[in-house]
Amino acid sequence: MAAIHDLTKYLGQPDGPLAAVVEIFPDMVFVVDPEERILHINALAARSLGGTPGQFIGRKQDTLFAAPLAERHSRFIQKVFRTGEIVVTETHQEIHDTPIWIDARLVPLKVASGEVRAVVGIMRDVSVRVHAQEALAEREAYLRAMLDNFPFLVWLKDTEGRFLAVNQAFAHACGRAHASDVVGLTDFDVWPQELAQGYVDDDRSIMATRKQKDVLEPIFTEGASRWFETFKTPVLDKQGKVLGTTGFARDITERQRLNEELRAQREQLRALAAHVESVREEERVRIAREIHDELGQALTCMSMDLAFLDKQLPKGNAEAAARIQALATLVKETVKTVRRISAELRPSILDDLGLGAAVEWLAHDFETRTSIGCAVSVPSNVAISAERGTVVFRMCQEALTNVARHAGASHVSIDLVEAGDTLTLEVRDNGRGITDEEVQRPGSLGLLGMRERAALLGGVAEVKGTPGQGTTVTVRVPLQGS
Repeated sequence: MAAIHDLTKYLGQPDGPLAAVVEIFPDMVFVVDPEERILHINALAARSLGGTPGQFIGRKQDTLFAAPLAERHSRFIQKVFRTGEIVVTETHQEIHDTPIWIDARLVPLKVASGEVRAVVGIMRDVSVRVHAQEALAEREAYLRAMLDNFPFLVWLKDTEGRFLAVNQAFAHACGRAHASDVVGLTDFDVWPQELAQGYVDDDRSIMATRKQKDVLEPIFTEGASRWFETFKTPVLDKQGKVLGTTGFARDITERQRLNEELRAQREQLRALAAHVESVREEERVRIAREIHDELGQALTCMSMDLAFLDKQLPKGNAEAAARIQALATLVKETVKTVRRISAELRPSILDDLGLGAAVEWLAHDFETRTSIGCAVSVPSNVAISAERGTVVFRMCQEALTNVARHAGASHVSIDLVEAGDTLTLEVRDNGRGITDEEVQRPGSLGLLGMRERAALLGGVAEVKGTPGQGTTVTVRVPLQGS
């Protein structure tokens, strides 16, 4: 019982204060001598092995475990006796057919001479931690698989701009073979200087404002600059502290190319529309002039000839006089029609007196033809070119045509306002009110035409309706333009 005596000498009495500490210790504790006989074991360790401390005292540790595990324990225990050093190990073993993970610390128990008389084993069941680590590793594997198969570039940075994690697409974009090759680097390590500085500035802005930022930016990859749509956001902990930034970017180079092509085609179509409109306006001017000059002159000659014939008729020929008078009346009405058609094609007042006077004439003509009351407010002089003024006049003409056809209104007001370098035309009616569906309808060619005309001048045309209260057409265009 010398070993037991020595143990009592070093640990105190079996029921003493040190033994009590071992018993309340939250880990499993045992003590073995050089022959690996168990000199002491606390209740927790004994209970874990399926017995009481008294049942294990004096038994060798290799009788408690299966051969492979007992041999492993023996190697580590003998190493402590041989070297006098602490050994830390983690073992996987089964107790009562239940697999558990044990984190073991083997500590030498030395006498004054330095001789190791016993080894104290402190064991902790870390199965929960190991299983949690395994579950975490499994989740990380799933996350890594998801990220690496994600078609976008994904990254996570700390507050210093160092990459904490990226996916394989990101690594490939910056010329690295594996995602791990990027971890720990900064933007300046993987991107050209100018791009990297822009990315760093974005990160600082995001962390300062704590708001997501969506940007369209170029990224140099595979030897060429490609366009990416990027979403960047700050990473915050539960207390709101900024931990870094994260984001993802998707390659929209092809979409950008198609958008550029579409934009170019749209500009070509607008240029073509502008050319067509210019040609149409020139043709209107020519036709209006020819109608006014040629037909007007011919009708005037006819009127003069009819007056001459009327004077040459014998006084008793009442029937002939009546026919001549009817023809004279027809000629006068035809002259009015010619003047109206000529004015509709191209009102001479637009060229002679300008846009403001032309809008007033248009309102008066509209009121006369439709019996819809029309109030007009225009400046005395509008500083706009004849070409741009013609386009605004045509939009006003289109708006009034729509009122007459669709609004069911009894009153219209027209306001022409010049403020700064912008001219605003507003046409309001008190009709049924156009609906959003009608505004967006593809067949609304009149409204589409107004928008396109406004766009040609670098302006905008808006149409808004309120059910039962009317419709407002607002056109804003620059007074000057190329």
